[in-house]
Amino acid sequence: MVLLGAYVAVIMLLHTETARRSTAPPWYSWLRLPPTRTRGQSVMLALPAVAFAGWAGVVRRLIARPFPRGLALLSAFVFVLAINVTTAMMDGSAKAIWKPFDWPGSEYFSDVPAARGVGQFLHGYVQNLYHYSIHSRTHPPGAVLVLYFVARGLGPGIGTAAWSAVFITATGVAPFYLLARRLAGRQTASIALALYATAPSLVLFGATSMDGVFLVAMLWSAFLLHRVIVEPGMGNSVVAGIVLAASLMLSYVTVCVGVMAFIYAILELAASRKQIGRVAGSLVVCGMVIVLCLAILYGLTGFNYFACLQASRFYDHYTMRTSSMSFSRYLDISLSNLIAFLIGVGFPVVVLWWKQTMGSIIRRTPADRFNMAGVASVLIFSFSGLFTHETERIWLFFVPVGLLAAASWIGRAGNTERRLLEWTMGLAFMQTWLMQLLLFTMW
Repeated sequence: MVLLGAYVAVIMLLHTETARRSTAPPWYSWLRLPPTRTRGQSVMLALPAVAFAGWAGVVRRLIARPFPRGLALLSAFVFVLAINVTTAMMDGSAKAIWKPFDWPGSEYFSDVPAARGVGQFLHGYVQNLYHYSIHSRTHPPGAVLVLYFVARGLGPGIGTAAWSAVFITATGVAPFYLLARRLAGRQTASIALALYATAPSLVLFGATSMDGVFLVAMLWSAFLLHRVIVEPGMGNSVVAGIVLAASLMLSYVTVCVGVMAFIYAILELAASRKQIGRVAGSLVVCGMVIVLCLAILYGLTGFNYFACLQASRFYDHYTMRTSSMSFSRYLDISLSNLIAFLIGVGFPVVVLWWKQTMGSIIRRTPADRFNMAGVASVLIFSFSGLFTHETERIWLFFVPVGLLAAASWIGRAGNTERRLLEWTMGLAFMQTWLMQLLLFTMW
């Protein structure tokens, strides 16, 4: 009840006159009263609860008796997909899933016709950047190319594009579970997987945004970078470099994953200095592979990644008026970034994340070091001045850090583990359901 009251208080705060004048409201959204619905549309409101109840039943079995890894991941995929889709459909029908893709001049899908071929599109991308949609202007060309390949392979149409993004997003459970299992063991990884399906940001943007596709690439990047750090070697470095280069083509925010991994590597090496030379060498090889991939792309198509980054940054500064700003506006934006992100993680998870972080300062397990690296990265980028708003959507890849930390705390709860997990899942789902009902986020 305290968390629910806090949620209502935050919603009221976000829509005071001061917040409406703010240059970066904590959530890029508008408060709305539940619209008048037909009986059929009202039924849609109950569907997420049905999906959640099914997932809660699976989780109870998963925690009590281990599933084979493949079955656990398949179950998580199905229910993440079900919860994401039914939550999006609370707006009235299945059209709510592809409606966010249908914003001509704003969304990547409207730029797909400009891609008559991969080489042609990449060659002129930087020169034509300001003729594309708003989101394409602030991103590399990867998102448009993903939708282009979907159109070529599965057929054109906005429905095909949207559903493909939904399915790809749900596969994020695989790299997240594998990373959590390597860091904290099977039991904690299973608890983290249970929380993954109810995290507000992951659900609200999981069926309506291309950022979910970016999330999958970044989670695989984080998993592979972890392998490079704990199992340094040429093969792991090359694979990680290729995946990171692909992720960079989807979103510039992949750099944040690299920074978090670098901090984690420092913490790991501080605990065990025997591998310093091998780990440093492996990270250098990984970086060289990334540069080589971008250089090959430039040689084959003429696409200059760094020129694209500069053009996108210039456009973002121009539209957001952040080329120069007062200290008060900087503080407004920075705090808003942090608050928006934490709201998206989920109030009950944030409480447990805080408790676990206090313990991580003392304990020295790999999961604790990963948590400290994640917390440090969130704080660094919150106050870096690189982001203006919508961190609840842009920073989806940081949400799993909080989920793993909360899972670690729940895993140490002893006899109350199952009850604490069920309450955390239930409260997180309630927050997600209320936010979908009361907030209009455009995506």
